[in-house]
Amino acid sequence: MRAEWIRNLSWRDALAVGAPTLLLVALAFWIASRFMQPAPPDHLVMATGAPGGTYQRYGEQYRRHLAKFGVTLELRSTGGAAENFALLRDGKVQVALVQGGVAEPPPADDGEPPIVSLGALYYEAVWVFQRSDKPPTDRLAGLAGRSIAVGVEGSGTRLLALQLLADSGIDVNNARLLPIGGPDVFKALDAGEIDAVFQVAGVEAPILADLLRRRDLALVSLVHAPAYAKRMGHLTALTVPRGVVDIAADLPPRDISTVAVTANLLARNEVHPALMYLLLETATVVNGGHVRLAEAGTFPNARAQDVPIAEEAVRFFKSGKPFLQRYLPYWAAIFVDRALILLIPLLGVLIPAIKLLPVLYGYRLKARIVRWYAQIEAVEAELSGAPDRAKVDGCLARLDAIETEIGAAHLPKWFADQVYLLRAAIDLARERMGKPGAKVIPGFR
Repeated sequence: MRAEWIRNLSWRDALAVGAPTLLLVALAFWIASRFMQPAPPDHLVMATGAPGGTYQRYGEQYRRHLAKFGVTLELRSTGGAAENFALLRDGKVQVALVQGGVAEPPPADDGEPPIVSLGALYYEAVWVFQRSDKPPTDRLAGLAGRSIAVGVEGSGTRLLALQLLADSGIDVNNARLLPIGGPDVFKALDAGEIDAVFQVAGVEAPILADLLRRRDLALVSLVHAPAYAKRMGHLTALTVPRGVVDIAADLPPRDISTVAVTANLLARNEVHPALMYLLLETATVVNGGHVRLAEAGTFPNARAQDVPIAEEAVRFFKSGKPFLQRYLPYWAAIFVDRALILLIPLLGVLIPAIKLLPVLYGYRLKARIVRWYAQIEAVEAELSGAPDRAKVDGCLARLDAIETEIGAAHLPKWFADQVYLLRAAIDLARERMGKPGAKVIPGFR
């Protein structure tokens, strides 16, 4: 039945109606596709830090959590936060852990910041050690004339140590500031090459416990911690409780006044929004529980960031996960989110076009019928007076041409009644033209 219906189509009329409609539908889908995000990639590169460090340890936790959603997180070891930010700025990684105060916002392109923050993850305290055989001090100014390990090039420890020392009047003119950090610190201590050590780390960092256990080192409590925090917006004054690192070993052996920065999760702005939400969810799982230097639930947060906060992070911290990701698996939420864009042309253009096509097709066929009736009427009107034989013969030839055109039109069968009426009108016109003096009947409508 359907095949017969297709065979009876007037393909010329169908094409005349269908081609513009198909072009309109295709245009609607093309416009919708311009607003549809591509599917998120399943691979990200993240700059962490030195092997065995806190950044590396958190990176491993992120990698394991993202693997549950089919996303591979490649971890890149670096010298520290400064190098992490440089790699992120140069587009060599998509995500990085960066210490607060290290990032400098690059110039925005077309109003869009190239690097955005997904929030702060935890506190990293500034730990200052000096040899226990040196006169005790509670001021960084008391380290004048000492050999100080301020961290390796590219590390966040080095940048912050130099900044704090400069504010305290310590520079290369009155102290030896040595680019030593990580495991090399212990070698330098054993060799007697350094008198003091700067270390920026969370309380869980293995290197911190190792430094606290050394009997030849004493931890400095900074009396000026609140002043440093007031002078530098990215610092927070903290009191580190006695025993917070190791209660059994009583580390540290007393309350310590110091300052802390936040470890921040930064990303390239072009990272897919779905991946940003997934990273934010991962940060909540990994960093959202109890931490030793803050109340549970303090992190992650969007406070005191060096670069603009990603729009996804603003929405996440305000309202949580997107609606679809709350109730659907990650892959299903991504599929539905992309498919919703295609519903606009589907519901707004394609379905109405399907319903309208038969109407337009029928209207076009009826327009042809009306045109033929108009031609017959024009022939009759020409003979409304007293026609001569030559004029009648010309009009009969025109009626023959109209009938031939109707026969060649291959109209569908459901228009057969209209075709028979047309031919009857032509025959009636011929009959009334049988004699030159016959009166022509009024035109058919």
